[in-house]
Amino acid sequence: MPKNHEKPLAAVIGAGVVGLTTALLLQCNGYDVTVIAADFPKDPKSPDYASTKAGAHWRTMCDEDDHRSQEYDSVSYKTFQELAKEPESGVRIRQAVDYFDKNPTGHADRLPWWSKVVQEFKQIAGPADFPIAYSYKTPVITPAIYLHYLLHQFQTAGGHIQHRQLSHVAEAALWVGTNPKPVRVIANCAGFKARTLGGVNDQACFQTRGQTVVVRASWIHETITWISNKGGIMYIIPRSNGEVVLGGSHEPYQNDTAVSGTKTTHILKTIMARYPKILTPGSSAASAASPDLLSKFDIVDQKVGFRPSRIGGIRVEVEHGHTGGGQPVLIAHNYGHGGAGYQSSWGSAYHLLRLIEQAQQNDSLVAHLLERSRL
Repeated sequence: MPKNHEKPLAAVIGAGVVGLTTALLLQCNGYDVTVIAADFPKDPKSPDYASTKAGAHWRTMCDEDDHRSQEYDSVSYKTFQELAKEPESGVRIRQAVDYFDKNPTGHADRLPWWSKVVQEFKQIAGPADFPIAYSYKTPVITPAIYLHYLLHQFQTAGGHIQHRQLSHVAEAALWVGTNPKPVRVIANCAGFKARTLGGVNDQACFQTRGQTVVVRASWIHETITWISNKGGIMYIIPRSNGEVVLGGSHEPYQNDTAVSGTKTTHILKTIMARYPKILTPGSSAASAASPDLLSKFDIVDQKVGFRPSRIGGIRVEVEHGHTGGGQPVLIAHNYGHGGAGYQSSWGSAYHLLRLIEQAQQNDSLVAHLLERSRL
Protein backbone atom coordinates (compact mmCIF):
# COMPACT_ATOMS: atom_id res chain seq x y z
CA MET A 1 0.00 0.00 0.00
CA PRO A 2 1.51 3.37 -0.99
CA LYS A 3 1.95 6.07 1.59
CA ASN A 4 -0.56 8.91 1.73
CA HIS A 5 1.76 11.36 -0.07
CA GLU A 6 1.91 8.96 -3.04
CA LYS A 7 -1.84 8.80 -3.42
CA PRO A 8 -3.82 11.12 -5.71
CA LEU A 9 -5.68 13.80 -3.80
CA ALA A 10 -9.48 14.03 -3.66
CA ALA A 11 -11.73 16.56 -1.91
CA VAL A 12 -15.32 15.77 -0.94
CA ILE A 13 -17.73 18.64 -0.33
CA GLY A 14 -20.33 17.75 2.30
CA ALA A 15 -20.31 15.67 5.48
CA GLY A 16 -23.77 14.13 5.29
CA VAL A 17 -24.38 10.45 4.71
CA VAL A 18 -23.76 10.79 0.95
CA GLY A 19 -20.55 12.79 1.41
CA LEU A 20 -19.07 10.44 4.01
CA THR A 21 -20.01 7.34 2.01
CA THR A 22 -18.44 8.81 -1.13
CA ALA A 23 -15.31 9.77 0.83
CA LEU A 24 -14.94 6.23 2.18
CA LEU A 25 -15.24 4.66 -1.27
CA LEU A 26 -12.67 7.04 -2.77
CA GLN A 27 -10.38 6.31 0.16
CA CYS A 28 -10.77 2.54 -0.31
CA ASN A 29 -9.86 2.98 -3.97
CA GLY A 30 -6.50 4.63 -3.45
CA TYR A 31 -7.22 8.31 -2.83
CA ASP A 32 -5.96 10.58 -0.09
CA VAL A 33 -9.29 12.19 0.80
CA THR A 34 -10.27 15.39 2.60
CA VAL A 35 -13.90 16.04 3.51
CA ILE A 36 -14.82 19.72 3.58
CA ALA A 37 -17.91 21.01 5.35
CA ALA A 38 -18.96 24.08 7.28
CA ASP A 39 -21.03 22.11 9.80
CA PHE A 40 -18.43 19.85 11.39
CA PRO A 41 -18.32 20.33 15.19
CA LYS A 42 -15.20 21.36 17.05
CA ASP A 43 -15.11 17.83 18.45
CA PRO A 44 -14.95 15.46 15.44
CA LYS A 45 -16.18 12.61 17.63
CA SER A 46 -19.51 14.34 18.16
CA PRO A 47 -22.41 12.75 16.26
CA ASP A 48 -23.94 16.18 15.59
CA TYR A 49 -21.75 17.13 12.64
CA ALA A 50 -24.46 16.19 10.16
CA SER A 51 -28.23 15.95 10.27
CA THR A 52 -29.53 13.17 12.47
CA LYS A 53 -33.16 13.96 11.71
CA ALA A 54 -33.72 11.41 8.95
CA GLY A 55 -35.99 8.42 9.50
CA ALA A 56 -33.18 6.35 8.03
CA HIS A 57 -34.56 2.95 7.19
CA TRP A 58 -34.42 1.18 3.85
CA ARG A 59 -37.79 1.54 2.15
CA THR A 60 -37.44 2.14 -1.54
CA MET A 61 -39.44 4.88 -3.24
CA CYS A 62 -38.27 4.13 -6.79
CA ASP A 63 -40.72 4.05 -9.66
CA GLU A 64 -41.09 0.74 -11.44
CA ASP A 65 -39.28 2.09 -14.52
CA ASP A 66 -36.50 3.98 -12.69
CA HIS A 67 -33.78 1.38 -13.18
CA ARG A 68 -30.92 3.65 -12.14
CA SER A 69 -32.43 4.40 -8.73
CA GLN A 70 -33.39 0.76 -8.36
CA GLU A 71 -29.72 -0.15 -8.72
CA TYR A 72 -28.75 2.45 -6.12
CA ASP A 73 -31.23 1.08 -3.61
CA SER A 74 -30.39 -2.56 -4.33
CA VAL A 75 -26.66 -2.00 -3.81
CA SER A 76 -27.33 -0.06 -0.61
CA TYR A 77 -29.64 -2.78 0.75
CA LYS A 78 -26.93 -5.41 0.33
CA THR A 79 -24.27 -3.15 1.85
CA PHE A 80 -26.39 -2.36 4.89
CA GLN A 81 -26.98 -6.08 5.39
CA GLU A 82 -23.23 -6.48 5.77
CA LEU A 83 -22.91 -3.41 7.99
CA ALA A 84 -25.61 -4.80 10.30
CA LYS A 85 -23.13 -7.53 11.26
CA GLU A 86 -21.03 -4.85 12.97
CA PRO A 87 -22.72 -3.80 16.26
CA GLU A 88 -20.98 -0.42 16.34
CA SER A 89 -22.44 0.61 12.96
CA GLY A 90 -25.88 1.47 14.32
CA VAL A 91 -27.51 -0.65 11.60
CA ARG A 92 -30.02 -3.34 12.58
CA ILE A 93 -32.15 -5.70 10.51
CA ARG A 94 -35.82 -5.39 11.45
CA GLN A 95 -39.14 -6.75 10.35
CA ALA A 96 -40.89 -4.28 8.06
CA VAL A 97 -44.49 -4.00 6.87
CA ASP A 98 -45.57 -1.58 4.15
CA TYR A 99 -49.26 -0.83 3.57
CA PHE A 100 -50.58 0.72 0.34
CA ASP A 101 -54.06 1.93 -0.56
CA LYS A 102 -53.29 1.13 -4.22
CA ASN A 103 -50.93 -1.39 -5.80
CA PRO A 104 -47.65 0.57 -6.14
CA THR A 105 -46.85 -1.11 -9.46
CA GLY A 106 -50.03 0.17 -11.10
CA HIS A 107 -51.05 -3.43 -11.87
CA ALA A 108 -53.32 -5.45 -9.61
CA ASP A 109 -51.52 -8.76 -10.18
CA ARG A 110 -47.89 -7.56 -10.10
CA LEU A 111 -45.41 -7.55 -7.24
CA PRO A 112 -43.13 -4.53 -6.77
CA TRP A 113 -39.67 -4.62 -8.34
CA TRP A 114 -37.96 -4.79 -4.95
CA SER A 115 -39.70 -8.03 -3.98
CA LYS A 116 -36.67 -9.83 -5.46
CA VAL A 117 -34.16 -7.63 -3.62
CA VAL A 118 -35.26 -7.85 0.02
CA GLN A 119 -35.12 -10.85 2.30
CA GLU A 120 -38.21 -12.79 3.41
CA PHE A 121 -40.62 -10.89 1.15
CA LYS A 122 -44.27 -11.85 1.63
CA GLN A 123 -47.56 -10.41 0.47
CA ILE A 124 -49.93 -10.24 3.43
CA ALA A 125 -53.48 -9.09 4.12
CA GLY A 126 -53.99 -5.42 4.91
CA PRO A 127 -56.89 -3.42 6.40
CA ALA A 128 -59.74 -2.19 4.23
CA ASP A 129 -58.23 1.26 3.68
CA PHE A 130 -54.72 -0.10 2.94
CA PRO A 131 -55.46 -3.49 1.37
CA ILE A 132 -52.07 -4.02 -0.35
CA ALA A 133 -49.45 -5.06 2.18
CA TYR A 134 -45.95 -6.57 2.10
CA SER A 135 -43.69 -7.79 4.87
CA TYR A 136 -39.91 -8.21 4.58
CA LYS A 137 -36.63 -7.74 6.42
CA THR A 138 -34.99 -4.34 6.14
CA PRO A 139 -32.05 -2.37 7.55
CA VAL A 140 -32.91 0.32 10.09
CA ILE A 141 -30.22 2.90 10.81
CA THR A 142 -29.71 5.04 13.91
CA PRO A 143 -28.24 8.16 12.23
CA ALA A 144 -26.22 9.56 15.14
CA ILE A 145 -24.45 6.23 15.60
CA TYR A 146 -24.07 5.44 11.91
CA LEU A 147 -22.70 8.85 10.90
CA HIS A 148 -20.18 8.70 13.72
CA TYR A 149 -19.24 5.18 12.55
CA LEU A 150 -18.62 6.40 8.99
CA LEU A 151 -16.54 9.33 10.20
CA HIS A 152 -14.53 7.09 12.52
CA GLN A 153 -13.81 4.62 9.71
CA PHE A 154 -12.75 7.48 7.44
CA GLN A 155 -10.43 9.13 9.96
CA THR A 156 -8.94 5.84 11.19
CA ALA A 157 -7.89 5.08 7.61
CA GLY A 158 -6.11 8.45 7.34
CA GLY A 159 -8.92 10.67 6.08
CA HIS A 160 -8.84 14.41 6.78
CA ILE A 161 -11.59 16.86 7.67
CA GLN A 162 -11.73 20.62 7.14
CA HIS A 163 -14.16 23.16 8.57
CA ARG A 164 -14.60 25.55 5.67
CA GLN A 165 -17.34 27.48 3.97
CA LEU A 166 -17.05 27.32 0.17
CA SER A 167 -18.44 29.88 -2.25
CA HIS A 168 -17.28 27.99 -5.37
CA VAL A 169 -16.80 24.30 -6.07
CA ALA A 170 -13.22 24.90 -7.26
CA GLU A 171 -12.25 26.25 -3.82
CA ALA A 172 -12.33 22.66 -2.56
CA ALA A 173 -8.92 22.20 -4.19
CA LEU A 174 -7.30 24.75 -1.85
CA TRP A 175 -5.22 23.64 1.16
CA VAL A 176 -5.89 19.94 0.56
CA GLY A 177 -3.12 17.48 1.33
CA THR A 178 0.32 18.03 2.79
CA ASN A 179 2.31 18.24 -0.44
CA PRO A 180 2.24 20.72 -3.32
CA LYS A 181 0.45 18.54 -5.83
CA PRO A 182 -2.90 19.01 -7.58
CA VAL A 183 -6.25 17.67 -6.44
CA ARG A 184 -7.39 15.15 -9.03
CA VAL A 185 -11.06 14.81 -8.01
CA ILE A 186 -13.58 17.11 -6.34
CA ALA A 187 -16.70 15.21 -5.29
CA ASN A 188 -19.65 17.57 -4.85
CA CYS A 189 -21.97 16.04 -2.24
CA ALA A 190 -23.34 19.38 -1.06
CA GLY A 191 -27.03 18.40 -0.99
CA PHE A 192 -29.36 21.40 -1.17
CA LYS A 193 -26.37 23.76 -1.02
CA ALA A 194 -25.60 22.75 -4.61
CA ARG A 195 -28.27 25.31 -5.51
CA THR A 196 -26.08 28.22 -4.38
CA LEU A 197 -22.57 26.75 -4.69
CA GLY A 198 -20.61 28.67 -7.31
CA GLY A 199 -19.71 26.61 -10.37
CA VAL A 200 -22.78 24.42 -9.78
CA ASN A 201 -25.76 26.73 -9.07
CA ASP A 202 -28.25 23.95 -9.70
CA GLN A 203 -31.66 25.63 -9.61
CA ALA A 204 -33.37 22.22 -9.77
CA CYS A 205 -32.48 21.76 -6.07
CA PHE A 206 -35.13 22.50 -3.46
CA GLN A 207 -35.96 21.60 0.12
CA THR A 208 -38.75 19.31 1.23
CA ARG A 209 -39.78 19.88 4.83
CA GLY A 210 -40.46 16.92 7.09
CA GLN A 211 -41.63 16.72 10.69
CA THR A 212 -41.39 13.78 13.09
CA VAL A 213 -42.07 12.94 16.71
CA VAL A 214 -39.55 10.81 18.61
CA VAL A 215 -41.03 8.75 21.45
CA ARG A 216 -39.61 6.24 23.89
CA ALA A 217 -41.18 2.85 23.10
CA SER A 218 -38.62 0.09 23.56
CA TRP A 219 -41.22 -2.64 22.98
CA ILE A 220 -41.51 -1.73 19.27
CA HIS A 221 -39.14 -3.76 17.09
CA GLU A 222 -40.72 -3.48 13.64
CA THR A 223 -40.99 -0.68 11.14
CA ILE A 224 -44.43 0.07 9.73
CA THR A 225 -45.28 2.39 6.84
CA TRP A 226 -48.59 3.47 5.35
CA ILE A 227 -48.34 4.93 1.82
CA SER A 228 -51.25 6.64 0.10
CA ASN A 229 -51.53 6.88 -3.66
CA LYS A 230 -52.25 10.59 -3.15
CA GLY A 231 -48.81 11.17 -1.64
CA GLY A 232 -49.52 10.89 2.07
CA ILE A 233 -47.22 8.77 4.23
CA MET A 234 -47.03 7.72 7.87
CA TYR A 235 -44.32 5.60 9.45
CA ILE A 236 -42.96 4.00 12.60
CA ILE A 237 -39.19 3.47 12.76
CA PRO A 238 -37.59 1.93 15.88
CA ARG A 239 -34.08 2.89 16.90
CA SER A 240 -31.50 0.65 18.55
CA ASN A 241 -31.67 2.78 21.72
CA GLY A 242 -35.37 2.16 22.44
CA GLU A 243 -36.58 5.34 20.77
CA VAL A 244 -39.09 5.28 17.92
CA VAL A 245 -39.50 7.85 15.16
CA LEU A 246 -43.10 8.63 14.23
CA GLY A 247 -43.80 10.53 11.06
CA GLY A 248 -44.30 12.26 9.02
CA SER A 249 -44.89 15.08 6.63
CA HIS A 250 -43.77 15.80 3.08
CA GLU A 251 -43.86 19.51 2.22
CA PRO A 252 -41.95 20.50 -0.93
CA TYR A 253 -40.50 24.02 -1.15
CA GLN A 254 -41.15 24.70 2.54
CA ASN A 255 -38.43 26.01 4.86
CA ASP A 256 -40.23 26.72 8.14
CA THR A 257 -38.02 25.39 10.95
CA ALA A 258 -40.67 25.71 13.68
CA VAL A 259 -42.40 22.57 14.96
CA SER A 260 -46.09 22.57 14.08
CA GLY A 261 -48.30 21.46 16.97
CA THR A 262 -51.05 20.68 14.49
CA LYS A 263 -48.81 18.28 12.59
CA THR A 264 -47.62 16.64 15.81
CA THR A 265 -51.23 16.03 16.81
CA HIS A 266 -52.05 14.61 13.39
CA ILE A 267 -49.07 12.24 13.47
CA LEU A 268 -49.84 10.94 16.96
CA LYS A 269 -53.60 10.57 16.39
CA THR A 270 -53.17 8.79 13.07
CA ILE A 271 -50.54 6.34 14.28
CA MET A 272 -52.37 5.62 17.54
CA ALA A 273 -55.52 4.75 15.57
CA ARG A 274 -53.70 2.57 13.03
CA TYR A 275 -51.21 0.97 15.40
CA PRO A 276 -52.43 0.77 19.04
CA LYS A 277 -49.29 -1.18 20.00
CA ILE A 278 -47.47 2.16 20.09
CA LEU A 279 -49.17 2.86 23.42
CA THR A 280 -47.47 1.62 26.59
CA PRO A 281 -48.26 -2.07 27.15
CA GLY A 282 -50.91 -2.46 29.80
CA SER A 283 -52.38 1.01 29.27
CA SER A 284 -55.85 1.22 30.75
CA ALA A 285 -58.92 1.77 28.63
CA ALA A 286 -59.44 5.09 30.43
CA SER A 287 -55.92 6.19 29.52
CA ALA A 288 -56.41 5.22 25.88
CA ALA A 289 -59.67 7.16 25.77
CA SER A 290 -58.25 10.26 27.47
CA PRO A 291 -58.45 13.44 25.36
CA ASP A 292 -54.97 14.43 26.57
CA LEU A 293 -53.11 13.08 23.55
CA LEU A 294 -49.57 14.02 24.58
CA SER A 295 -49.89 12.22 27.90
CA LYS A 296 -50.26 8.90 26.08
CA PHE A 297 -46.68 9.07 24.76
CA ASP A 298 -43.26 9.43 26.30
CA ILE A 299 -42.12 12.14 23.88
CA VAL A 300 -38.37 12.56 23.59
CA ASP A 301 -38.26 15.17 20.83
CA GLN A 302 -40.09 16.79 17.95
CA LYS A 303 -37.95 17.37 14.89
CA VAL A 304 -38.10 19.36 11.69
CA GLY A 305 -35.71 18.43 8.89
CA PHE A 306 -35.25 19.30 5.23
CA ARG A 307 -34.75 16.69 2.53
CA PRO A 308 -32.31 17.83 -0.22
CA SER A 309 -34.64 17.25 -3.15
CA ARG A 310 -34.00 17.86 -6.83
CA ILE A 311 -36.20 18.09 -9.91
CA GLY A 312 -35.07 15.20 -12.11
CA GLY A 313 -33.79 13.14 -9.17
CA ILE A 314 -30.27 12.40 -8.02
CA ARG A 315 -27.46 13.95 -10.04
CA VAL A 316 -24.54 11.55 -10.48
CA GLU A 317 -22.25 12.98 -13.17
CA VAL A 318 -18.60 13.75 -13.83
CA GLU A 319 -17.31 16.78 -15.71
CA HIS A 320 -13.92 18.31 -16.42
CA GLY A 321 -13.12 21.56 -14.68
CA HIS A 322 -10.23 23.66 -13.43
CA THR A 323 -9.05 24.75 -10.02
CA GLY A 324 -8.56 28.42 -9.20
CA GLY A 325 -4.93 27.97 -10.19
CA GLY A 326 -5.87 26.62 -13.61
CA GLN A 327 -5.09 22.96 -12.89
CA PRO A 328 -7.42 20.42 -14.54
CA VAL A 329 -9.66 18.55 -12.12
CA LEU A 330 -12.54 16.09 -12.35
CA ILE A 331 -15.66 17.47 -10.70
CA ALA A 332 -17.90 14.61 -9.68
CA HIS A 333 -21.48 15.33 -8.59
CA ASN A 334 -23.52 13.21 -6.19
CA TYR A 335 -26.47 15.12 -4.72
CA GLY A 336 -30.23 15.58 -4.88
CA HIS A 337 -31.22 12.41 -2.98
CA GLY A 338 -34.31 13.88 -1.34
CA GLY A 339 -35.67 11.44 1.23
CA ALA A 340 -33.56 8.58 -0.13
CA GLY A 341 -30.17 9.68 1.19
CA TYR A 342 -29.48 6.65 3.34
CA GLN A 343 -31.16 3.99 1.22
CA SER A 344 -29.39 5.07 -1.98
CA SER A 345 -26.10 6.28 -0.47
CA TRP A 346 -23.90 3.29 -1.29
CA GLY A 347 -25.38 2.68 -4.73
CA SER A 348 -24.98 6.27 -5.91
CA ALA A 349 -21.44 6.45 -4.49
CA TYR A 350 -20.42 3.25 -6.32
CA HIS A 351 -21.88 4.65 -9.55
CA LEU A 352 -19.93 7.88 -9.08
CA LEU A 353 -16.73 5.91 -8.52
CA ARG A 354 -17.27 4.05 -11.80
CA LEU A 355 -17.78 7.32 -13.66
CA ILE A 356 -14.60 8.77 -12.15
CA GLU A 357 -12.61 5.70 -13.18
CA GLN A 358 -14.06 5.79 -16.72
CA ALA A 359 -13.25 9.49 -17.09
CA GLN A 360 -9.68 8.93 -15.93
CA GLN A 361 -9.22 6.01 -18.32
CA ASN A 362 -10.51 8.13 -21.20
CA ASP A 363 -8.19 10.99 -20.21
CA SER A 364 -5.23 8.61 -20.10
CA LEU A 365 -6.11 7.22 -23.52
CA VAL A 366 -6.40 10.71 -25.04
CA ALA A 367 -3.08 11.75 -23.49
CA HIS A 368 -1.45 8.60 -24.86
CA LEU A 369 -2.79 9.22 -28.36
CA LEU A 370 -1.63 12.83 -28.29
CA GLU A 371 1.82 11.74 -27.20
CA ARG A 372 2.03 9.21 -30.03
CA SER A 373 0.94 11.83 -32.55
CA ARG A 374 3.96 13.96 -31.60
CA LEU A 375 6.43 11.13 -32.29
